Amino acid sequence: MSLKTTEVTSALNVETLITQAQETSGLRDFGDGSFMLPMQNLLECIVQDSTLHPEGLASIVADVQRCLVNRLRFQQDLQAHPEISQEDVDDPIIILGLGRSGTTKMQKILSAPDDVQKMLFWRLWNPAPFSQAQEDQADPRIALAGTSNLVATDNNAVHAAHHMEEQEVDEDWLLYLLTFDDTIWNQLVFSPSYLDWVTERSSSGPFAYTKTLVQYLQWQDGGKRDRPWVMKGVGYIANMKSLISSYPRATILHTHRDPLVTIPSWAKFVSAMWSLRSKPIDKQLIGQQVMRYWGWAMDRYLHDRDKMNLASCIVDARYEDVRKNPIGIAQEVYDRSGRALNAPAKQAMAAWHNSNEQHRFGKHEYSLAEFGLNEAMINDRFADYITRFIDR
Repeated sequence: MSLKTTEVTSALNVETLITQAQETSGLRDFGDGSFMLPMQNLLECIVQDSTLHPEGLASIVADVQRCLVNRLRFQQDLQAHPEISQEDVDDPIIILGLGRSGTTKMQKILSAPDDVQKMLFWRLWNPAPFSQAQEDQADPRIALAGTSNLVATDNNAVHAAHHMEEQEVDEDWLLYLLTFDDTIWNQLVFSPSYLDWVTERSSSGPFAYTKTLVQYLQWQDGGKRDRPWVMKGVGYIANMKSLISSYPRATILHTHRDPLVTIPSWAKFVSAMWSLRSKPIDKQLIGQQVMRYWGWAMDRYLHDRDKMNLASCIVDARYEDVRKNPIGIAQEVYDRSGRALNAPAKQAMAAWHNSNEQHRFGKHEYSLAEFGLNEAMINDRFADYITRFIDR
Protein backbone atom coordinates (compact mmCIF):
# COMPACT_ATOMS: atom_id res chain seq x y z
CA MET A 1 0.00 0.00 0.00
CA SER A 2 1.35 3.41 -0.97
CA LEU A 3 1.05 6.41 1.28
CA LYS A 4 0.34 9.85 -0.08
CA THR A 5 2.90 12.52 0.71
CA THR A 6 0.19 14.51 2.47
CA GLU A 7 -0.49 11.56 4.79
CA VAL A 8 3.18 11.28 5.73
CA THR A 9 3.56 15.03 6.17
CA SER A 10 0.51 15.18 8.43
CA ALA A 11 1.66 12.26 10.60
CA LEU A 12 5.15 13.77 10.97
CA ASN A 13 4.00 17.26 11.87
CA VAL A 14 6.30 18.61 14.59
CA GLU A 15 3.67 20.59 16.49
CA THR A 16 1.32 17.61 16.58
CA LEU A 17 4.03 15.25 17.79
CA ILE A 18 5.11 17.68 20.51
CA THR A 19 1.54 18.09 21.73
CA GLN A 20 0.95 14.34 21.75
CA ALA A 21 4.13 13.73 23.77
CA GLN A 22 3.11 16.35 26.32
CA GLU A 23 -0.34 14.81 26.63
CA THR A 24 1.07 11.29 26.99
CA SER A 25 3.54 12.29 29.69
CA GLY A 26 1.44 14.94 31.42
CA LEU A 27 4.52 17.18 31.23
CA ARG A 28 5.31 20.31 29.23
CA ASP A 29 8.90 21.37 29.94
CA PHE A 30 11.52 20.04 27.53
CA GLY A 31 14.24 22.21 29.01
CA ASP A 32 16.78 23.06 26.36
CA GLY A 33 14.95 23.30 23.04
CA SER A 34 18.03 22.70 20.89
CA PHE A 35 16.53 19.46 19.61
CA MET A 36 13.71 21.25 17.80
CA LEU A 37 15.62 22.26 14.67
CA PRO A 38 17.20 18.81 14.20
CA MET A 39 13.83 17.13 14.69
CA GLN A 40 12.20 19.45 12.15
CA ASN A 41 14.94 18.74 9.62
CA LEU A 42 14.88 15.01 10.24
CA LEU A 43 11.15 14.76 9.65
CA GLU A 44 11.25 16.95 6.57
CA CYS A 45 14.08 14.86 5.12
CA ILE A 46 12.19 11.62 5.81
CA VAL A 47 9.19 12.98 3.92
CA GLN A 48 11.46 14.04 1.07
CA ASP A 49 13.59 10.89 0.77
CA SER A 50 11.72 7.84 2.00
CA THR A 51 8.94 5.85 0.42
CA LEU A 52 7.42 4.73 3.69
CA HIS A 53 4.98 1.88 4.00
CA PRO A 54 2.18 2.19 6.60
CA GLU A 55 3.99 0.09 9.20
CA GLY A 56 7.12 2.16 8.67
CA LEU A 57 5.32 5.44 9.17
CA ALA A 58 3.71 4.13 12.35
CA SER A 59 7.14 3.01 13.58
CA ILE A 60 8.72 6.42 12.97
CA VAL A 61 5.84 8.21 14.70
CA ALA A 62 6.23 5.85 17.67
CA ASP A 63 10.00 6.39 17.77
CA VAL A 64 9.67 10.17 17.73
CA GLN A 65 6.97 10.04 20.40
CA ARG A 66 9.12 7.77 22.56
CA CYS A 67 12.10 10.10 22.28
CA LEU A 68 10.05 13.18 23.12
CA VAL A 69 8.34 11.57 26.11
CA ASN A 70 11.71 10.42 27.46
CA ARG A 71 13.10 13.93 27.08
CA LEU A 72 10.17 15.33 29.06
CA ARG A 73 10.49 12.76 31.85
CA PHE A 74 14.25 13.18 32.03
CA GLN A 75 13.91 16.95 32.27
CA GLN A 76 11.48 16.57 35.18
CA ASP A 77 13.85 14.24 37.05
CA LEU A 78 16.86 16.45 36.34
CA GLN A 79 15.09 19.46 37.81
CA ALA A 80 14.04 17.48 40.89
CA HIS A 81 17.44 15.80 41.29
CA PRO A 82 20.24 18.10 40.08
CA GLU A 83 22.76 15.68 41.59
CA ILE A 84 22.26 13.54 38.48
CA SER A 85 24.67 15.84 36.64
CA GLN A 86 27.36 15.10 39.25
CA GLU A 87 27.52 11.38 38.52
CA ASP A 88 31.03 10.36 37.43
CA VAL A 89 30.91 8.53 34.09
CA ASP A 90 34.23 9.77 32.74
CA ASP A 91 36.11 6.45 32.58
CA PRO A 92 34.12 3.92 30.53
CA ILE A 93 35.36 1.16 28.31
CA ILE A 94 34.16 2.09 24.82
CA ILE A 95 34.08 -0.33 21.90
CA LEU A 96 34.05 1.08 18.39
CA GLY A 97 35.04 0.24 14.83
CA LEU A 98 33.55 -0.19 11.39
CA GLY A 99 30.12 -1.77 11.60
CA ARG A 100 30.26 -5.58 11.46
CA SER A 101 33.84 -5.75 12.80
CA GLY A 102 33.21 -7.71 16.01
CA THR A 103 32.15 -4.83 18.22
CA THR A 104 28.97 -6.56 19.39
CA LYS A 105 30.80 -9.68 20.53
CA MET A 106 33.35 -7.64 22.47
CA GLN A 107 30.65 -5.53 24.10
CA LYS A 108 28.86 -8.64 25.31
CA ILE A 109 32.04 -10.27 26.58
CA LEU A 110 33.22 -7.14 28.40
CA SER A 111 29.71 -6.69 29.84
CA ALA A 112 29.54 -10.23 31.18
CA PRO A 113 31.04 -9.55 34.67
CA ASP A 114 28.85 -8.32 37.52
CA ASP A 115 31.20 -5.46 38.43
CA VAL A 116 30.58 -3.33 35.32
CA GLN A 117 27.61 -1.22 34.24
CA LYS A 118 25.76 -2.61 31.25
CA MET A 119 23.95 -0.81 28.42
CA LEU A 120 20.84 -2.98 28.43
CA PHE A 121 18.54 -2.49 25.46
CA TRP A 122 15.44 -1.78 27.55
CA ARG A 123 17.19 1.05 29.36
CA LEU A 124 18.49 2.53 26.12
CA TRP A 125 15.04 2.35 24.53
CA ASN A 126 13.40 4.18 27.43
CA PRO A 127 16.04 5.77 29.67
CA ALA A 128 13.41 7.55 31.77
CA PRO A 129 11.42 5.41 34.26
CA PHE A 130 7.66 5.19 33.88
CA SER A 131 5.60 6.95 36.54
CA GLN A 132 3.54 3.82 37.22
CA ALA A 133 6.57 1.57 37.92
CA GLN A 134 6.44 -0.41 41.18
CA GLU A 135 9.62 -1.26 43.08
CA ASP A 136 8.47 -4.81 43.87
CA GLN A 137 7.66 -5.62 40.23
CA ALA A 138 9.63 -5.99 37.03
CA ASP A 139 10.35 -2.66 35.41
CA PRO A 140 7.60 -2.11 32.79
CA ARG A 141 10.18 -0.72 30.42
CA ILE A 142 11.48 -4.27 29.90
CA ALA A 143 8.25 -5.65 28.46
CA LEU A 144 7.69 -2.57 26.32
CA ALA A 145 11.19 -2.82 24.84
CA GLY A 146 10.37 -6.38 23.83
CA THR A 147 7.64 -5.05 21.55
CA SER A 148 9.93 -2.63 19.67
CA ASN A 149 10.31 -3.49 16.01
CA LEU A 150 14.07 -3.89 16.44
CA VAL A 151 13.49 -6.75 18.89
CA ALA A 152 10.15 -8.17 17.72
CA THR A 153 10.81 -8.05 13.97
CA ASP A 154 10.41 -11.26 11.98
CA ASN A 155 13.02 -10.05 9.48
CA ASN A 156 15.62 -12.83 9.52
CA ALA A 157 18.27 -10.64 7.92
CA VAL A 158 18.12 -8.23 10.87
CA HIS A 159 18.45 -11.07 13.37
CA ALA A 160 21.32 -12.71 11.47
CA ALA A 161 23.27 -9.46 11.32
CA HIS A 162 22.52 -7.96 14.73
CA HIS A 163 20.08 -9.85 16.95
CA MET A 164 18.58 -7.65 19.66
CA GLU A 165 16.87 -8.66 22.90
CA GLU A 166 15.32 -6.42 25.52
CA GLN A 167 17.46 -7.73 28.39
CA GLU A 168 20.74 -7.95 26.46
CA VAL A 169 23.33 -5.20 26.10
CA ASP A 170 23.29 -3.15 22.92
CA GLU A 171 24.71 0.01 21.37
CA ASP A 172 24.38 3.11 23.52
CA TRP A 173 24.46 4.85 20.14
CA LEU A 174 20.69 4.29 20.44
CA LEU A 175 20.57 7.02 23.11
CA TYR A 176 21.50 9.54 20.42
CA LEU A 177 18.09 9.04 18.85
CA LEU A 178 16.80 11.35 21.59
CA THR A 179 18.87 14.23 20.18
CA PHE A 180 17.41 13.95 16.65
CA ASP A 181 20.87 15.23 15.71
CA ASP A 182 23.00 12.19 14.92
CA THR A 183 23.66 9.81 12.03
CA ILE A 184 22.08 6.97 14.05
CA TRP A 185 18.77 8.08 12.53
CA ASN A 186 20.14 7.34 9.08
CA GLN A 187 20.78 3.74 10.12
CA LEU A 188 17.08 3.32 10.95
CA VAL A 189 15.48 5.15 8.04
CA PHE A 190 16.81 5.88 4.55
CA SER A 191 17.40 9.62 4.17
CA PRO A 192 20.43 10.83 2.19
CA SER A 193 19.39 14.47 2.60
CA TYR A 194 19.34 14.13 6.40
CA LEU A 195 22.81 12.56 6.26
CA ASP A 196 23.97 15.52 4.14
CA TRP A 197 22.63 17.90 6.76
CA VAL A 198 23.69 16.21 9.98
CA THR A 199 27.26 15.41 8.92
CA GLU A 200 27.90 19.14 8.52
CA ARG A 201 26.87 19.85 12.11
CA SER A 202 28.89 19.87 15.31
CA SER A 203 28.43 16.75 17.40
CA SER A 204 29.42 18.42 20.68
CA GLY A 205 25.85 19.26 21.74
CA PRO A 206 24.39 15.79 21.09
CA PHE A 207 27.31 14.13 22.88
CA ALA A 208 26.99 16.45 25.89
CA TYR A 209 23.27 15.74 26.14
CA THR A 210 23.74 12.00 25.81
CA LYS A 211 26.39 12.01 28.51
CA THR A 212 23.73 13.37 30.88
CA LEU A 213 21.55 10.41 29.91
CA VAL A 214 24.37 8.04 30.89
CA GLN A 215 24.63 9.90 34.20
CA TYR A 216 20.86 9.51 34.54
CA LEU A 217 21.06 5.75 34.01
CA GLN A 218 23.86 5.48 36.57
CA TRP A 219 21.92 7.55 39.11
CA GLN A 220 18.90 5.26 38.69
CA ASP A 221 21.11 2.27 39.46
CA GLY A 222 22.47 3.57 42.76
CA GLY A 223 25.48 5.47 41.47
CA LYS A 224 28.84 4.36 40.21
CA ARG A 225 29.95 2.10 43.08
CA ASP A 226 33.32 1.51 41.42
CA ARG A 227 31.68 0.06 38.30
CA PRO A 228 32.86 1.34 34.93
CA TRP A 229 30.42 1.52 32.05
CA VAL A 230 30.93 -0.76 29.07
CA MET A 231 29.78 1.26 26.08
CA LYS A 232 29.64 0.67 22.35
CA GLY A 233 28.86 2.72 19.27
CA VAL A 234 30.19 1.96 15.82
CA GLY A 235 29.29 5.49 14.77
CA TYR A 236 31.61 6.94 17.37
CA ILE A 237 34.56 6.69 14.98
CA ALA A 238 33.25 9.80 13.22
CA ASN A 239 33.20 11.91 16.40
CA MET A 240 36.31 11.22 18.43
CA LYS A 241 36.68 14.83 19.61
CA SER A 242 33.21 14.89 21.13
CA LEU A 243 33.60 11.35 22.48
CA ILE A 244 36.82 12.12 24.35
CA SER A 245 35.49 15.48 25.54
CA SER A 246 32.53 13.68 27.10
CA TYR A 247 34.53 10.74 28.48
CA PRO A 248 38.06 12.06 29.05
CA ARG A 249 39.34 8.97 30.91
CA ALA A 250 37.89 6.41 28.55
CA THR A 251 39.70 3.28 27.45
CA ILE A 252 38.81 2.55 23.83
CA LEU A 253 38.78 -0.81 22.10
CA HIS A 254 38.90 -0.53 18.32
CA THR A 255 38.13 -3.77 16.49
CA HIS A 256 39.56 -4.01 12.96
CA ARG A 257 38.17 -6.04 10.08
CA ASP A 258 38.82 -5.76 6.37
CA PRO A 259 36.43 -3.27 4.69
CA LEU A 260 36.09 -5.78 1.85
CA VAL A 261 33.95 -7.68 4.36
CA THR A 262 32.51 -4.99 6.63
CA ILE A 263 31.17 -2.68 3.92
CA PRO A 264 28.96 -5.20 2.08
CA SER A 265 27.99 -6.74 5.42
CA TRP A 266 26.80 -3.37 6.70
CA ALA A 267 25.03 -2.70 3.40
CA LYS A 268 23.06 -5.93 3.84
CA PHE A 269 22.25 -5.01 7.44
CA VAL A 270 20.99 -1.48 6.76
CA SER A 271 19.04 -2.64 3.73
CA ALA A 272 17.17 -4.96 6.12
CA MET A 273 16.80 -2.18 8.70
CA TRP A 274 15.50 0.30 6.12
CA SER A 275 13.00 -2.28 4.88
CA LEU A 276 11.33 -2.21 8.31
CA ARG A 277 10.14 1.31 7.44
CA SER A 278 10.43 1.83 3.71
CA LYS A 279 9.64 0.12 0.46
CA PRO A 280 12.62 -1.62 -1.22
CA ILE A 281 15.54 0.66 -2.07
CA ASP A 282 17.80 0.18 -5.08
CA LYS A 283 20.76 -1.89 -3.90
CA GLN A 284 23.32 0.11 -5.85
CA LEU A 285 22.07 3.23 -4.09
CA ILE A 286 22.42 1.42 -0.77
CA GLY A 287 26.01 0.55 -1.65
CA GLN A 288 26.76 4.17 -2.53
CA GLN A 289 25.27 5.46 0.71
CA VAL A 290 27.16 2.93 2.84
CA MET A 291 30.45 3.76 1.13
CA ARG A 292 29.77 7.44 1.57
CA TYR A 293 28.97 7.18 5.27
CA TRP A 294 31.77 4.87 6.37
CA GLY A 295 34.35 6.56 4.15
CA TRP A 296 33.50 9.92 5.72
CA ALA A 297 33.54 8.44 9.21
CA MET A 298 36.88 6.70 8.76
CA ASP A 299 38.54 9.80 7.29
CA ARG A 300 37.52 11.75 10.39
CA TYR A 301 38.65 8.98 12.71
CA LEU A 302 42.14 8.65 11.25
CA HIS A 303 42.63 12.41 11.28
CA ASP A 304 41.45 12.86 14.87
CA ARG A 305 43.25 9.80 16.20
CA ASP A 306 46.56 11.23 15.01
CA LYS A 307 45.91 14.89 15.76
CA MET A 308 44.67 14.15 19.29
CA ASN A 309 47.43 11.59 20.01
CA LEU A 310 44.88 8.97 21.06
CA ALA A 311 47.00 5.86 20.55
CA SER A 312 47.75 5.62 24.28
CA CYS A 313 44.09 5.14 25.18
CA ILE A 314 43.18 2.83 22.28
CA VAL A 315 43.56 -0.94 22.20
CA ASP A 316 43.60 -2.15 18.58
CA ALA A 317 42.27 -5.67 18.03
CA ARG A 318 42.13 -7.73 14.86
CA TYR A 319 38.87 -9.45 13.97
CA GLU A 320 40.68 -12.80 13.94
CA ASP A 321 41.57 -12.27 17.61
CA VAL A 322 38.01 -11.19 18.41
CA ARG A 323 36.90 -14.58 17.13
CA LYS A 324 39.66 -16.72 18.64
CA ASN A 325 41.08 -14.88 21.66
CA PRO A 326 38.55 -12.34 23.00
CA ILE A 327 39.61 -12.91 26.62
CA GLY A 328 43.14 -11.92 25.69
CA ILE A 329 41.75 -8.72 24.19
CA ALA A 330 39.74 -8.10 27.36
CA GLN A 331 42.89 -8.52 29.43
CA GLU A 332 44.66 -5.93 27.31
CA VAL A 333 41.73 -3.51 27.72
CA TYR A 334 41.81 -3.93 31.49
CA ASP A 335 45.59 -3.49 31.56
CA ARG A 336 45.32 -0.30 29.51
CA SER A 337 42.61 1.07 31.82
CA GLY A 338 44.59 0.30 34.98
CA ARG A 339 41.98 -2.15 36.25
CA ALA A 340 42.56 -5.68 37.47
CA LEU A 341 40.75 -8.44 35.59
CA ASN A 342 39.85 -10.74 38.46
CA ALA A 343 39.06 -14.45 38.20
CA PRO A 344 35.23 -14.17 38.48
CA ALA A 345 35.16 -11.52 35.73
CA LYS A 346 37.37 -13.62 33.46
CA GLN A 347 35.20 -16.68 34.11
CA ALA A 348 32.04 -14.73 33.21
CA MET A 349 33.62 -13.55 29.98
CA ALA A 350 34.80 -17.03 29.06
CA ALA A 351 31.35 -18.47 29.83
CA TRP A 352 29.72 -16.02 27.43
CA HIS A 353 32.29 -16.75 24.73
CA ASN A 354 31.91 -20.52 25.06
CA SER A 355 28.10 -20.50 25.00
CA ASN A 356 27.51 -18.13 22.08
CA GLU A 357 28.42 -19.60 18.73
CA GLN A 358 28.67 -17.43 15.63
CA HIS A 359 25.62 -17.57 13.32
CA ARG A 360 23.31 -18.89 16.05
CA PHE A 361 20.61 -16.49 14.79
CA GLY A 362 21.25 -17.36 11.16
CA LYS A 363 24.09 -16.78 8.73
CA HIS A 364 24.47 -13.23 7.48
CA GLU A 365 25.19 -13.61 3.76
CA TYR A 366 26.24 -10.75 1.49
CA SER A 367 28.53 -9.80 -1.39
CA LEU A 368 30.12 -6.71 -2.87
CA ALA A 369 28.43 -7.26 -6.24
CA GLU A 370 24.97 -7.33 -4.67
CA PHE A 371 25.39 -3.63 -3.84
CA GLY A 372 27.22 -2.54 -6.99
CA LEU A 373 30.62 -2.56 -5.30
CA ASN A 374 33.95 -4.17 -6.13
CA GLU A 375 37.34 -4.71 -4.49
CA ALA A 376 39.01 -1.81 -6.29
CA MET A 377 36.39 0.65 -5.02
CA ILE A 378 36.84 -0.51 -1.40
CA ASN A 379 40.63 -0.63 -1.58
CA ASP A 380 40.78 2.87 -3.00
CA ARG A 381 38.32 4.50 -0.58
CA PHE A 382 39.79 2.88 2.53
CA ALA A 383 43.42 2.76 1.43
CA ASP A 384 44.83 4.65 4.43
CA TYR A 385 42.90 2.55 6.93
CA ILE A 386 43.84 -0.71 5.23
CA THR A 387 47.53 0.20 5.13
CA ARG A 388 47.60 1.01 8.83
CA PHE A 389 45.38 -1.63 10.39
CA ILE A 390 44.50 -4.52 8.09
CA ASP A 391 46.69 -7.58 7.55
CA ARG A 392 46.19 -9.29 4.21
